[in-house]
Amino acid sequence: MTVIAGVVVDAEDFAIGDVLSPTTTRIDLTQFVPIDGQLAPYFWKEHGGEKAEFERRVRADDRVRSLTYLDGRVDAHLYHVEWADDINGFLSALRDNDVLVERGRTTNGGSQWQFTLRAFSQRDLSAFQSACHESDVQLDIRRVHHNPDSSSDGERRMSGKQREAVVTALKGGYFNVPRGKSQTELAEEVGISRQAFARRLKRAERTVFESMFWDELEAP
Repeated sequence: MTVIAGVVVDAEDFAIGDVLSPTTTRIDLTQFVPIDGQLAPYFWKEHGGEKAEFERRVRADDRVRSLTYLDGRVDAHLYHVEWADDINGFLSALRDNDVLVERGRTTNGGSQWQFTLRAFSQRDLSAFQSACHESDVQLDIRRVHHNPDSSSDGERRMSGKQREAVVTALKGGYFNVPRGKSQTELAEEVGISRQAFARRLKRAERTVFESMFWDELEAP
């Protein structure tokens, strides 16, 4: 059973957040690569602030073996960082419990990080939480999805009537361009008023979108 967890961590509570704290521009982690038993992250740093000063301060940290500038795009720079020594805490908890980072980025001016984590079981996620607690890494778990690939969270949260409205709209070509059946025609098929059908459809759409973009909505 795969488990997806949305987690918020204070930057000062783990190595990546603390090391990269010299900048208030947003940082997005792209992937972690195992090097010598450690997890070395690649990350995008949005433009803003002094690039040279950011690089100097990160490289001056005793925990950093190297910071490598790899590439740039219109709005960000791509970096890779390697650690000088084994980094305990958040990173070691990820490595030791086979928890994957699907997404990680700074929020709240860089003082916190939001992570989307994937564990292969609830037991792995619980062990990861325990390892973080033992290392004084405080996790704020915002949401947990079980078996996310078999059925979306938004789909599970829809009521039966909302699901009926969505399926009827899809079959009737309501979302097509040009549009197929109107809300009035779809409401007649379901046996309710147009206003009631519109409310069900709108609530179903909101449920799905909130499930898809919950981390964006919870960002300060």
